[in-house]
Amino acid sequence: MKLGNLRRIALGLAGLLLIPSSCLAQEDTKERGEGVSKPRASAKPVSKKPSAEVVVGRVLEATNGIQLYAPRTMEMRFGMSFESNENFATNIQATIPFPMDWPEQKITVLSHEIPDQMLWDFRDLPAGARQLVMRMNSLGPNAQINLIVNVQVEKSFINAPADTSIFRIPKTIHKELRWYMESSPYIEINLPDIKKAAKKIADSKPENAWKHVEMIYDWVRETIEYRNGPVRNIRDALKDKQGDCEEMTGIFVALCRASDIPARCVWIPEHCYPEFYLEDDEGVGHWFPCQAAGEKQFGQMHDYRPILQKGDRFKVPEEQGWQRYVSHFFSCRQRPLGAGGRDMFVEPILDLGPLQQELDALRQDAARGGEAAPQN
Repeated sequence: MKLGNLRRIALGLAGLLLIPSSCLAQEDTKERGEGVSKPRASAKPVSKKPSAEVVVGRVLEATNGIQLYAPRTMEMRFGMSFESNENFATNIQATIPFPMDWPEQKITVLSHEIPDQMLWDFRDLPAGARQLVMRMNSLGPNAQINLIVNVQVEKSFINAPADTSIFRIPKTIHKELRWYMESSPYIEINLPDIKKAAKKIADSKPENAWKHVEMIYDWVRETIEYRNGPVRNIRDALKDKQGDCEEMTGIFVALCRASDIPARCVWIPEHCYPEFYLEDDEGVGHWFPCQAAGEKQFGQMHDYRPILQKGDRFKVPEEQGWQRYVSHFFSCRQRPLGAGGRDMFVEPILDLGPLQQELDALRQDAARGGEAAPQN
């Protein structure tokens, strides 16, 4: 379920920048009362680096690629709160998306606040997502426990490279990039409107690959009017030419993929934006961000909110089919509730620390009808 109609923000180098765009992307926690298989015993908690097979579509920072600057270090808390009802709960399993390292982001686990009876670990999914997986054998009636991991997030702003004329569309799509070349939930790349627009842009003979992608970017922003609302397939957004950050990002991604340019969604708290992939004149690949909805930022991104995941086509063990976003999950085994009984309460914890206070201040200002001007 999408969050309310909030103004989307980016936090500026010397203060705060308000992005009057969009949406997010975080779905409700899913609760399931049916029986599930008994979880396997987890290893002791670890903070491990992703293995080579899951480092998909990421490239190291290079001199020709994105320019990182203005790093900011922040402490944040991620986890989940559990509160049982009048029944025993057994075979408890829950997952939440957890931030991971990217060229513009470094995550360090500082400490954790976890009950002894809770087993937990990290699980990396192919194509750019990490989960915090929590398992517990049982929880007594009317009990409450929290699982919290304290992390340090170092996030940098991104600027575009100085010379954009050196980039080209990849001639060969390697295996690790195929995740970002096909249709995904809500993003269909074979729609007639997508094919037509992609062909029209290509037929205009852009002077280089960077200009080609920028023409796609401008087409989306000029064609689709920003309008907040429930999540929709891009087909519907193209039909009425309206959408929020998710639809505008999805249309940009679809147009890139239809033009043989790898692209993907990037998810941060309450917002998403796209990235596209080009190679430089030495054949080295680079991912570049852009802001589909809100303030124009092409090849750059000025936002300190943590990246929760990158991608829009995930295989999640607990879910059926492809997932566009790795959301929260919860399951347990309980006896049927009697009349008037309440469900077990489960709530993800996402505490952005001082950054959250800055976001809240902007929301309050927006609610009063004011504008949060950049601070010089």
